[in-house]
Amino acid sequence: MNILLVAINSKYVHTALGMHSIYRYCQKQNIILEFCEGTIQTPLLAALAEITGYNPDVVGINVHIWNKNYVFELAGLIRQVLPKVKIVFGGPEVGFTASDSFAECPAVDFIVQGEGEEVFAQLVKNLEMGENAPKFVAYRDASGQLQNIGEPTVVKDLSVLPFPYENLEKIVSEHKITYYECTRGCPFSCSYCLSGISHAVRRRPIEIVIKDLDKFMAAGVPLVKFVDRTYNLDESYFLPIMQHLAAANTKTTFHFELKADLLSENVLNFLKTVPKHRFQLEIGVQTTNPKTLKAIGRQDYWEKLAFNVDKILSFANMHVHLDLIAGLPYEDLASFKKSFNDVYTLQANMLQLGFLKVLKGALIGRQKKEYGMLYMEQPPYEILQTKYLSYEELRFLKILEDVFDHTYNTGKYVHTLQYLIAAGYKKDAFAFYAALTKWWVAKGLYPQGHNVKDIALLLLSFVKEKNSDLLEVVQEILRFDIFVGQANWRPEELNWHTDLMKEQVLEFWRNIEKVQKYFPEYEFTTWRKLRKYLPIESFKWTPETGYGQEHFILADYTGKEIIYMEVEL
Repeated sequence: MNILLVAINSKYVHTALGMHSIYRYCQKQNIILEFCEGTIQTPLLAALAEITGYNPDVVGINVHIWNKNYVFELAGLIRQVLPKVKIVFGGPEVGFTASDSFAECPAVDFIVQGEGEEVFAQLVKNLEMGENAPKFVAYRDASGQLQNIGEPTVVKDLSVLPFPYENLEKIVSEHKITYYECTRGCPFSCSYCLSGISHAVRRRPIEIVIKDLDKFMAAGVPLVKFVDRTYNLDESYFLPIMQHLAAANTKTTFHFELKADLLSENVLNFLKTVPKHRFQLEIGVQTTNPKTLKAIGRQDYWEKLAFNVDKILSFANMHVHLDLIAGLPYEDLASFKKSFNDVYTLQANMLQLGFLKVLKGALIGRQKKEYGMLYMEQPPYEILQTKYLSYEELRFLKILEDVFDHTYNTGKYVHTLQYLIAAGYKKDAFAFYAALTKWWVAKGLYPQGHNVKDIALLLLSFVKEKNSDLLEVVQEILRFDIFVGQANWRPEELNWHTDLMKEQVLEFWRNIEKVQKYFPEYEFTTWRKLRKYLPIESFKWTPETGYGQEHFILADYTGKEIIYMEVEL
């Protein structure tokens, strides 16, 4: 019997952890099978041709919120050209609502409900022996009746699962992101999430986890994303793993999803010592409205969360990503504005403005009438309207999200945005981004894409029209942001002093004794390289001094990150 696992990702750089894990577990069970991986950008007929080329008897496909429509259509095509093939679905988009999935996709034969490694392997064995599907695998019987519809299964002992990746070198050569989990399950019950449906948190033994992570580092994997829903539940478990990663001699970066209000002083002291870029942290805030938090079953302590995040950001050694969700119960526009401003004040490296997705099987879907929710009936099931936010308000927030991603989340105009919000909008960040969004729409800038250089000139145009009294200072700060954030770009719309300072700069570089105060090992190369990689510019504003006197700033473009320093000419 020819068995084929088909992993359909949203992007080429992604890897399907669950499908890789099923594949490796089946191999451990001496099941012979094939594996192929594609994306939703792969033309359907090309995907069909690849799948049929294996001449499979059984095809297993992962189904998620972002690939459901593609997979259902692909399954229909497979059924047409391979009428006898057995098609198996698994994944969160079908496992919690198997009855609906059978109705929506007549081509499917079996649906794995829950975690798939053990159950899929048993299904394959049963099919080979001509037996019915095992428990936790829903199917249609000979009369067309659905059987085995029920609760999802879990793998109780994660130590039975082998390392999920067969060929890390291939993944590295293809520049893909790898995913990993050391725990499954979640003790929390957020009403919009599926992870808490199974409250039992199961842990992979630490000694196995350490060996797994060493494999990633030995292979030179650039980024490993932990998919544990709340990585930092048990300090005695998660901290030794992090300490091992921090002590390693590696360039691999590890990404964790944390609940920041659970972090102890001991963990914070450790995080301060972590090598730069070794960790990335993603922290879900979602809202700071206590009534909303209670309604969605989420227990967060904002003051503790904010204190801990602020502390981590002060270490300046890791990227911190925060999340908000619009469209939650009791969150009207005024409440969302407060949540936004609360979180914005922390100045994380990235703030993602998300929108509620009413997932099939999630509790909040059964509360839609109570909260007046209208949402997309097909993936991504995004909220359209609630009792608290009108469609027009949510649409405006959707555009604001786009503007925010183009400005704040680029990380290129930090000081310009800080000054504008403080000086022009009384430190009300939401008011500033709302004003910018209205201007953006009026200028026809949405939904077009804009590169990071476009944004500088758009911000300048906005200030000229809406905050002209701030223009002189904004121009200086914008010049500074560009100089220290974007190598060798000098938009002519701003006043640069390069030519006026030419003789002063040359004199500086000729004075070896003065230069070595800043670069002790300095040796002259060429004037061209100095101008390109170590430019000097004058500014009437710096983050340290504010606006006023002239300062000479040298930017160092020789490394991966731009650094700058004030120099004397």
